[in-house]
Amino acid sequence: MSVPQCNKDALRNPNVRRIDVHHHYFPPDLNKKQANTKLGWRTPEENLPWTPELSLRAMDAMQIDFSILSFPPISSGCISEENRATARKRNEYAAKICGAYPDRFGFFATLPFMDDVHGKIYPRLRC
Repeated sequence: MSVPQCNKDALRNPNVRRIDVHHHYFPPDLNKKQANTKLGWRTPEENLPWTPELSLRAMDAMQIDFSILSFPPISSGCISEENRATARKRNEYAAKICGAYPDRFGFFATLPFMDDVHGKIYPRLRC
């Protein structure tokens, strides 16, 4: 069985649009450096704090035309109105970015905890 090969000419074609479908964003109220330290991760200092303009510079450098923003899953807390409000706040922030840069960003909605059935229905009703 042969393995499909990448068409390198297609990658060099300036008419081919490149879309990043896994592009994390971090709202200003999230202290990313502190959060990373707790988890044992390091983010280069020049990438903090995250801003849409920082991502746009990186996208331009990598010739990425469009990015789908997503917030990493909310992994702490419990099923609550606070968790739902956090998800809603993340979605409102991402929507503002997409409104400011509609030709460069879209976003996947942040959902509350997976077993929060009522919390997951609410964002669908708002759409």
